Amino acid sequence: MRVQGFLVWATLAAGAVTAPAAERPPDVSLYAKALENYVRPDGKVDYAGLRDDIEDLDRFVGQIARVSPRSHPELFPGREARLAYWLNTYNALVLWAFAREYPEKRNRLKGLIGRALFFYRKKFVVGGEKLSLAAIENGIIRKRFREPRIHFALVCASRSCPRLVRTPYTAENLEALLEEETSRFLNEHRNVRIDPGARTVMLSKLFDWYAEDFGDSKTERLAFVARYRPDGEALRKGKWRVRYFDYDWSPNDVQNPPAPGGASGVSAEPDDN
Repeated sequence: MRVQGFLVWATLAAGAVTAPAAERPPDVSLYAKALENYVRPDGKVDYAGLRDDIEDLDRFVGQIARVSPRSHPELFPGREARLAYWLNTYNALVLWAFAREYPEKRNRLKGLIGRALFFYRKKFVVGGEKLSLAAIENGIIRKRFREPRIHFALVCASRSCPRLVRTPYTAENLEALLEEETSRFLNEHRNVRIDPGARTVMLSKLFDWYAEDFGDSKTERLAFVARYRPDGEALRKGKWRVRYFDYDWSPNDVQNPPAPGGASGVSAEPDDN
């Protein structure tokens, strides 16, 4: 009986050792190391340094490949946990893919074809699915969360993008970080300029590309901007002409200093509606 009991125990013990471990959410501390070590306070990225020390980010991307709110919804209770996952996933995949092919494809985003290949054609495994960055942004984040502030959290490795924050998003810090980064972006001279004399507002191209996310009318979109600026009350009064900065697709790396005065060009003025 003792031998039989021992064999049963041994069998159970062996099963406990070989049974697959229960999945858990990706370990954001791995992503945090990459952010802390290779992203400067101004959001510029040392892609060369990250490329040579990418093991932690490799592991994080591997965990993303296995687990997502779509594959394991029980691991992400609540809207905040799910949105934090998708923001981290998008930014980490951009960071990882850019570093992996740096500097050979450093200027890949400057051309329309290069952007299409990177954001639409290139696929990543996320929770067992093959998804493009565009699918993550437009098909999941924008479509499911209806949160305009995500546009100041998603970073596309370019100079006109928002600053890449040096801490991962979590369910606990999501609201505070979204507010902080939205305010930061909308108070930077390169993204918003108000000329009261000419009754003209210069805005980031994000407000042109994703206009519907910020409101159904120009008045609503300007009201969104006004919420975050100390001089914003003026935007709520009278008529304003809106124009947009050209988007700078140069890489957001440490080798690429910001252009003085922000973007140099502007897009054609839209209809005032």
